[in-house]
Amino acid sequence: MPGRETDLIKPALVGGAVAGIISSIPFLHCLCCLWVLAGGLLAVYLVSKQAAGQSSGFTQGDGLLTGALAGVFGAIISILIKTPLTGYYLNWNKRFLESLARFADEMPPGWENWTEISPQGWSPFTFFLNLLLTSVIFAFLGAIGGLIGFSLFKPSTGAKNETQTAQNPGDSQPGL
Repeated sequence: MPGRETDLIKPALVGGAVAGIISSIPFLHCLCCLWVLAGGLLAVYLVSKQAAGQSSGFTQGDGLLTGALAGVFGAIISILIKTPLTGYYLNWNKRFLESLARFADEMPPGWENWTEISPQGWSPFTFFLNLLLTSVIFAFLGAIGGLIGFSLFKPSTGAKNETQTAQNPGDSQPGL
């Protein structure tokens, strides 16, 4: 089916946008992995709703692909939002380490060097390396979210027999 992959792009964009935006918000970005899983899950939910109205099936591979695409889109959006905010994130991390030092009895040697880090400016190499690594990690986490979403939202395969009876009444064990 040549058009099937294009049906996965819009839900993946929506799930990736949610994951990328929420994982870029200060303080909420600490739960970045959770947001990427949720973005993959949301994308698969949207695909399952879309597939319910069509005759085409919704497979586990569709869930994996949609979740991974949502992760890649989320990584792109997250990097585009975080790049201009790098100085803010470094100041936030510096304040966190300084407040941690007040409550910690012994800090490892050289920890002061972490508080002296300042932004060195924008570098294309650093940007693309960060984008590549983030895309790989987000795609993996999005695919896991896609699998979770598929297991939650997969189409039912028909009515199941709720009561189970023994084939031969003599095969069952008598109660104690």
